[in-house]
Amino acid sequence: MLNLNAEPASSGGGLGGIGAAPFVAGASSAIPVANDPVWKVLIYDKFCQDIISPLLHVSDLRERGITVHMSIYSERDPIPDVPAIYFVEPTADNIKRIANDLSRQLYDSFSINFSSALPRPLLEDLAAAAVSSDSAGLIAQICDQYLNFVSLDHNLFSMQLSNSYQLLNSPSTTEQQIEDLTSKIAASLFSVLVALGTVPIIRCPRGNSAEAVALKLESKLRDHVLNSRSSLFSEGVQLSRPVLVLLDRNVDLTTPLSHTWTYSTLVHDILDMKLNRVSVMVDERGRQVRKNYDVDVSDFFWSRNAGNPFPQVAEDVDAEINKYKEEVDQVTRACGVSSLEEVDPNEYSSSARNLSSAIKQLPELTLRKKTLDMHMNIATCLFKELRERQLDAFFSMEESIGKLNKSTILEAIRDPKKSAQDKIRLFLIYYFSVEEISKEDLAEYESALAQAECSTDAINYAKQVRMYSRMTAVVNAPAPQQSGSSDLFGTFTSNFSKLTDTLQSSAVSGQIGSLISGVKNLLPTRKELVVTRTVDAIMEGAASSLTDDFLYLDPKAARLGAAGRQPPKGRVTFQDAIVFVVGGGNYLEYQNLLDYAQMIRTQRPNLVKKRIVYGSTELLTAKAFIEQLEALGKK
Repeated sequence: MLNLNAEPASSGGGLGGIGAAPFVAGASSAIPVANDPVWKVLIYDKFCQDIISPLLHVSDLRERGITVHMSIYSERDPIPDVPAIYFVEPTADNIKRIANDLSRQLYDSFSINFSSALPRPLLEDLAAAAVSSDSAGLIAQICDQYLNFVSLDHNLFSMQLSNSYQLLNSPSTTEQQIEDLTSKIAASLFSVLVALGTVPIIRCPRGNSAEAVALKLESKLRDHVLNSRSSLFSEGVQLSRPVLVLLDRNVDLTTPLSHTWTYSTLVHDILDMKLNRVSVMVDERGRQVRKNYDVDVSDFFWSRNAGNPFPQVAEDVDAEINKYKEEVDQVTRACGVSSLEEVDPNEYSSSARNLSSAIKQLPELTLRKKTLDMHMNIATCLFKELRERQLDAFFSMEESIGKLNKSTILEAIRDPKKSAQDKIRLFLIYYFSVEEISKEDLAEYESALAQAECSTDAINYAKQVRMYSRMTAVVNAPAPQQSGSSDLFGTFTSNFSKLTDTLQSSAVSGQIGSLISGVKNLLPTRKELVVTRTVDAIMEGAASSLTDDFLYLDPKAARLGAAGRQPPKGRVTFQDAIVFVVGGGNYLEYQNLLDYAQMIRTQRPNLVKKRIVYGSTELLTAKAFIEQLEALGKK
């Protein structure tokens, strides 16, 4: 698209990931690739800006010939002799703005790309406006790109549909609103499948929003497969078709509320990471300065540590900083200077092999230092929150939630040092994880929460959920934590405080290894979440109470009525899966699925690797999810 749609769509062939080359799908007419670079203007709306933001930085746009990029809603002056690339949603307002730009002849040519299929009426409106302003000749191409989703990682995507859980579960939501939302979700999932180049088997539970989305998606895929002259899907080299597992958020309400201990989940939950961007306060010479950081697949430290427990992340920072120091020492010794800043590549002859090699390391060392500084600042900010909110204690309790008793819960609720949000999260997890709570005990819990200035609206909704469904049949059943875990968390808290002080004062870390050596075994209990257990049962073709009532939809099969929605006889297994949660997902489920796939690869190295892509209507922080539960529980 950024090359004026000159490159044809890449062939599919399995789940290669949706974050590696996200701009390859689309229905467009190819034009010859120019030998010389073409300088272009990029115009986008807010939704498409969010699609681009996690994937391409300003420097990446410049490398692709984008010299100027602006919002379609901004006031723009004409830029003659320069082609413009529009990337917007197919809405009536955007069509009007494009028509206005055409009438003003702002650019030399218009390459108009829509994030999803442009409806015929809007296409006719654009054509009529272009003809009336005598500007139709400026339109170089109009393309449906099928990119109405946000790719955050090679195997992670989101639709950025805020408050989707609340809308789908609120009694005040009209049938038309639900119809519109489920249709929008189905259209976005269709785009994800176009990007992956595959038509999957669809599995979903009956009787909820996931089924509504599945039926709409199946119909959309079937119509395209049967009626389209040219297919958007290229599956020529696939060994087997993947399975699309559609789930409703109500299948597991505890996971979005959980306090976590791995790096990516903490960054998302505590620092509210959005579109792979994190904002933290950093101490610079005694002043608090806000810094914005981007973490993505090109970040070597993030890629390696996103799923690791926080103590291991601190340990890896230590190793990387020591490695950086050693390489800097080698460069400075070779150049005869005392610091890296004094090295000037222009002053040294390239004839000396060792010196030339040292000089070539400068760009890589500079980039690595920037990355390590970023993660040290992020880790420091995380630690402050962990310490102030005593999140280690909450995590420790939730790891053995089934073993907690009434007095332990009440003690945590009444602790004035703990925040109201964390208290309500703990109680909701406890409420969903135990078999029964007496009316008297529940009244005492609610009274304690009210005295602790916690809103009990979310509990009102939890009562409704428990009344109409048996969530206790599918909630997590964590293994009990080893005794003494609370002391270990306290030790880590104390040691990490010393660690951050050391790093901030001296920018070196020779003492990190000894500081965290006592908590290396402080790891989350290995467990498979509800979503992971469901996916495992479907991919393995195993009988499970979790999936016994799931629909089986094949968009390529002939219509067979209700009977055609039953799984075929015999064991059906899958190597590839796309997992999508209607109502919101989270990094904890994503990481749990990645860990599951890695475990299978380790246990069965001779088998074909399992590949899993995870997506949701939105990626929820616990705070955002509680706000939706509270809105649903208001009387």
